[in-house]
Amino acid sequence: MTRPRLAGPDDASEVARLLAAGFHDDPVLTWIFSEPGRAAKLDAFFAFLAPEALVPLGATYLVDGGCACWTPPGSPEWPPERTERMAALAEEHLTADDRGRLSELSELMRAHHPDEPHWYLGLIAVEPVRQGRGLGRALLDASLVPVDADRLPAYLESTNPRNRTLYERHGFEVVEELSVPGGPVLMAMWRPSA
Repeated sequence: MTRPRLAGPDDASEVARLLAAGFHDDPVLTWIFSEPGRAAKLDAFFAFLAPEALVPLGATYLVDGGCACWTPPGSPEWPPERTERMAALAEEHLTADDRGRLSELSELMRAHHPDEPHWYLGLIAVEPVRQGRGLGRALLDASLVPVDADRLPAYLESTNPRNRTLYERHGFEVVEELSVPGGPVLMAMWRPSA
């Protein structure tokens, strides 16, 4: 296995592909993005996010078969123009029910997001054919180095209970369970500063 490296602009399409593949059967995204057409919806969603908002932050780690997308403290807010283009993309690719669920979950996550400075692990994914081979561990090992160097805490919302032990082995603890009526539960997890 190669060591994880920082993704650059030329890697955005691979990051998008890995995220769409890795989240295809995720409990939360399965709830948001209905069938038919879930794969196409995920492809469009991540094809927008990877080059626009994930890779440019300079904290997306990539390994053959997986990626971890972090938001460092002090990152710029989304500009209104990007929000408008994201809304247009959602209008084009998602059903009204999908958009409603996405909005509901986004509001819940925003309401519970910590205020203090921290690193935020927004997304980590390993494509299904490579899961169970230590790629998630390798991505976390590499990507937590700058977090620890900053001596700051880290935060994530785990969308899949199966991943809880991986995060716990890396120092994250469940601090809250987040849920929307009729939706799945996310585990808000916090890792104290080193």
